[in-house]
Amino acid sequence: MKLSQGDVEKIVVRVVDYGLSTRFVARQFGITRRRVQQLVKHYRETGEVPVLRRPGRKPYARYPENLREVLWAKAKLKCSATGIAAYLRKNRGIRVDNNLVHQILLEEGLAVEEPNKKGRKRPWVRYERRHALSAVHMDWFYHNQRWVVAVLDDCSRMVLAARECDRRSVEASIAVLNEAYERYKHLRRIREVITDHGAEFYANKRDKKGRAKHRFEEFCKAKGIKHVLCKYNHPQSNGKIEKWIHTYKRFRDEFSSLEEFLHWYNHVRPPPHMSLNRRKLETPAQRFYSSLKPFMLGKFMSWAEKEVSA
Repeated sequence: MKLSQGDVEKIVVRVVDYGLSTRFVARQFGITRRRVQQLVKHYRETGEVPVLRRPGRKPYARYPENLREVLWAKAKLKCSATGIAAYLRKNRGIRVDNNLVHQILLEEGLAVEEPNKKGRKRPWVRYERRHALSAVHMDWFYHNQRWVVAVLDDCSRMVLAARECDRRSVEASIAVLNEAYERYKHLRRIREVITDHGAEFYANKRDKKGRAKHRFEEFCKAKGIKHVLCKYNHPQSNGKIEKWIHTYKRFRDEFSSLEEFLHWYNHVRPPPHMSLNRRKLETPAQRFYSSLKPFMLGKFMSWAEKEVSA
């Protein structure tokens, strides 16, 4: 039986003050007679009721070298304790536990406890495409007196193109999507684009047959890109880019340019999402190109056949 501090006090009082036998008290609390004798002996020698030690692991010792490495990795990666610990183990050869890193971040004021994340979680279900460029997400948002639009790959979470503007516009939406299309079409053409019903992507005023002229929609048709609309009042449909928007708002101002921020997000930062391989510290860029290997191999074989036949 697991004793509480109140049980210890009752045991001592019943044996010492009331004169009950240790065998009888042990049966009452479901513990061994030897354990009762230990508690009573401690009380008679010190005059104090024994204090139970809290179960669990002993506190981690903070070594100066661990502190320096953790703070350096936090400044570079700007990620959670899990990502920092994995990075130090893989790239720096430092055997460090996730809990130790989290403890250091808490003590340095670089992390906070989140009670809502403790306890049993629901099973995690992944909704994503198997290959890059199968679908991309687009959205507009406002931050620090500028409008931002981005194209994010569904499979890898890699940002294919982004732009900071003075105002929202259809022209900028088309330009950013076209930039992503042209940059990667030699690997594979973008198949679908997922957006909300914003005026920069979709004509909300349509005729009785549901038809309307909109430059973004016409651009998608011209490029052979299927335009997929999110459900109304259902932001989860575009949740992947919403997560990137959160990252942008947290860290963008720490970089001198948008290009520098995108390079850090795509190529440097350890995976913040469960969809990427955290053990191998897989970045969005690494997942992007690894998922396209079948298509790249197919194109190479087609080129080789043409060269041989020529």
